[in-house]
Amino acid sequence: MQIPQLKHQSRLHGFSVFLSASVPTRERQDEYARIPEAPLQIEEAVVCIARAIFMEGGTLVFGAHPSISPLVARVVDNYYLPAPAEEARKEPAGDDRHPRWRNPSVVIFQSRVWEEHWAEATQHLARHPLVNIEWTEAEPGERVDLQIKDRSQAPGSLARMRETMIAKFSPVAMIAIGGMKGVIDEAKLFARLRPGKPIFTFATTGGAAALLAREESIREHVRVVDAEAGDLVRKFWEQQGEQIERRRWGQEGRKEPTEQQVREFYVPYAFVAQQIVAELCAGLQQG
Repeated sequence: MQIPQLKHQSRLHGFSVFLSASVPTRERQDEYARIPEAPLQIEEAVVCIARAIFMEGGTLVFGAHPSISPLVARVVDNYYLPAPAEEARKEPAGDDRHPRWRNPSVVIFQSRVWEEHWAEATQHLARHPLVNIEWTEAEPGERVDLQIKDRSQAPGSLARMRETMIAKFSPVAMIAIGGMKGVIDEAKLFARLRPGKPIFTFATTGGAAALLAREESIREHVRVVDAEAGDLVRKFWEQQGEQIERRRWGQEGRKEPTEQQVREFYVPYAFVAQQIVAELCAGLQQG
């Protein structure tokens, strides 16, 4: 594959990409295939896709999550481009949001069913000049308990938030990283509300992202974007095994890589993220 050349061209300015990501809890690791190094792998993948989208001035839209929201907000700081003086003069008097000129942005959705638990963190993020917080109403009678980690909570409130999020911003694509049931629910909703738009999934991050391609109802919409990277990892370890066998016995041999070796080998998420964004930009230019 040819490495795409990405520059600050703002080709995604005015377009949004929907991110569905979280770290699977240990309580549900068997159900959602949590990999041993899940936090590190998922964080790396999220940072890489955020950088690639922000490089092109795009908007990243996602539901609030304590491990994802602050991370993305920190990344967007590195992609702030000051507006030229002539553009800044066009802003309404007293408007302190002018940094959005051709800049990337982050839109974080939060259901009010979580408000009493995450209010302080959300308020902190809301002060960021490139971050918007969008609140949706909770369903009557629903509440959440932070001590419950082995199942989903407030399904009606989350469903309302997700539908509003996708319908309001009409994302040009969805990206799945790690996650649990929410990622699968969001992928199904995205496929229904945005037919024909791609769902890119990072299967090597484990969790629901590794399971999406098996979902019968959305299989035709899902693309496992790091499959080739996984194949390269396995090929590398096969070659290493062959070299070891030749040195040891002076014979040709083939040794299958262990899953541990595959996981420990660096997955080039930055390259995969650039491939995704280059494809999206090319599609938008054509269409």
